[in-house]
Amino acid sequence: MKSPKGFKGKYFSLAAITATVATVTLQAQTVSAQQVTQASQEYTKEAHEEDVLLEVDEAPVVVISKKIVVSEAKAPFATEIYTKSHIERSRAKNIYDFLNSQTSLNAFPHYGNPFAQKLDLRGFGAENGYQNVVVTVNGRRLNNIDMSPQLLASIPLETVDKIEILKGSGSVEYGDGATAGVVNIVTKEFSGASAMTYLGNGGRKFGSLMLGVEEEYFSLSGFVEEYRQDGFKTIGSDGKKDEASSTNKGFKGSVRPVEGLSLSLGAQSSKMRIFYPNALTLEEYKNNPKTIPAPSWGTLYNEQYYTSDVLSYGLDYALTQAWKVSIEANQERKTSEFVTYGSRNRYHYDSYGAKLSYGGDSLKAVLGGDLFDGDRKGGLTTTTKKNQGAYAKADYSLGQHTFSSGVRDERVRYTYKDTTSHLERTRSLNAYDVGYSFQLNSASSFFANYNHGFQAPDIDRFFAFGGGFNGFIDPMKTKTFNVGYRYKGYPFEFKTALFHARVDNEIYYNAFTGANTNFDETKKQGVELSGRYQIMYNVYSTLNYAYVKSEITKDANAAIMGNETPGVARHNAKIAFTFQPTFHSALTLSHHYKSGAYAADDIDHSFGKMEAYHSTDLSGSYRFKQYEFFAQITNLFDRPNAVFADDGFSLGVYPVNYERRFLVGVKATF
Repeated sequence: MKSPKGFKGKYFSLAAITATVATVTLQAQTVSAQQVTQASQEYTKEAHEEDVLLEVDEAPVVVISKKIVVSEAKAPFATEIYTKSHIERSRAKNIYDFLNSQTSLNAFPHYGNPFAQKLDLRGFGAENGYQNVVVTVNGRRLNNIDMSPQLLASIPLETVDKIEILKGSGSVEYGDGATAGVVNIVTKEFSGASAMTYLGNGGRKFGSLMLGVEEEYFSLSGFVEEYRQDGFKTIGSDGKKDEASSTNKGFKGSVRPVEGLSLSLGAQSSKMRIFYPNALTLEEYKNNPKTIPAPSWGTLYNEQYYTSDVLSYGLDYALTQAWKVSIEANQERKTSEFVTYGSRNRYHYDSYGAKLSYGGDSLKAVLGGDLFDGDRKGGLTTTTKKNQGAYAKADYSLGQHTFSSGVRDERVRYTYKDTTSHLERTRSLNAYDVGYSFQLNSASSFFANYNHGFQAPDIDRFFAFGGGFNGFIDPMKTKTFNVGYRYKGYPFEFKTALFHARVDNEIYYNAFTGANTNFDETKKQGVELSGRYQIMYNVYSTLNYAYVKSEITKDANAAIMGNETPGVARHNAKIAFTFQPTFHSALTLSHHYKSGAYAADDIDHSFGKMEAYHSTDLSGSYRFKQYEFFAQITNLFDRPNAVFADDGFSLGVYPVNYERRFLVGVKATF
């Protein structure tokens, strides 16, 4: 297999990273017993109150990735904002762990693939929910033109500075696919050095290194991380286990040559290899989730290679104190090869964006446009999807009141070419958004928002299972109304939102016929609650709960009208308690519950509701000077869990988080 372009020369290996961390750990052992005693002082109430004062003095959380900068307190839409301190306190070791344990998002492996997991938000389901959420990293879209989920495993959690979840809004700024919401991931400018390593069962080995420098006129940072697992279970009759490996490396830098001008450049390379199992029957799963799956389509298991190389560059220039122009560009070249099926696809993604923004005391406005050009080449076929969009949006603040409105027009063009045919289709779509928020005081506010969004079909939707042209199916359109309240104070924080969405032409796969098509109309409504409560000065809890009801309200097939949308759980709850026995140590106990739902693609409910998902996790950490020692146990009570799917004739079961797992590690920061 060819090596990815753009990163020539040597790079830090897992062994080198581990050796670095081991060296600094041995140095820590020379510290005097008196210093250890001082570092282990009790976490007193006075020390906690000092922390609270420092936290209150911090600047308000700002949604910096949205096209118009707005403080969370005044945002006229539903939000979840997680800063670097939130991420560190969670003790999560990768981005999927954080999303699953701390946010309203759900992430589950894509039919057993742990690196490409499907996202579900606001009732769009385990099957297609990821296509209804736009995910960006520093403004670059991670959404694909086909049915491949966003590759969040390529983003080291250590590099993340903030995660912003914008719910039921964002279609004006982000366009295609922003129907359930938007997830903005912002990586940080890093100064200094940080190294981490851990070991776990299943032969897991991980190492990472970050280096960076930040000066007045420039900044530069880079990272490398490697992950390996020998496997948790045998997945084939030839004795093969579910091995996996990944390498991510990259850098980002910026220079400020003159006042008001910032130039940025970044690059990243990801390389992954995964062996993952075929589905079990329900009986096999209930008997033993580690059962070796029977061959599927003549294959013992799935073997996939994946490479991605990204180059990003841009500029920001302040024309005046209020006016600013921004330009960004991203180029991605990637390859996905399924050795099992002899299938190899190459992808070329080019995206460009430009915006002119105005930021006055009361009025903030933006006028912008973006272009995305993506193609997939496999064998003798080339399929493309090209998006061109323009948008305008403005926010106006009048005392305690904030008003927001915006519109977007987007053109989507598809082409398909093989040796005998050339097919084309163009769609013109639009989005609009209006919102209002009323700030009661510095700690609390109400908001209301109405959003019209759309999702243009991905290129796989035009083909039937097993081959053959399926047809150019209709785009999906959503109308979502949100109303909510937020409070941020001490000793508790609280957010709630009610939403109702009417969806026209929701896209789905009919497993029985093997064709992609549309529901005429579906409805999604629910309530979301999240909060943080300081029970004692050294004990606090967090809660994230969502109730969602999603049903098919109108369809040509009268037999399915009134049915719940498959793959959507009505209840999703995440609760955690953190205890800090000393100033430098912490223990966190958390539980994730997801109620039973109909299997993905089971539109006629032929198999009934599947079992609920449960996982109780325990983590602990101890910090001494620049070192942190940590341990983690997931699925503490060894509960079996799985993703269920209907293939039209039988039920397939993909075990996930089905056994107790643990890891121990150390992190050093210089």
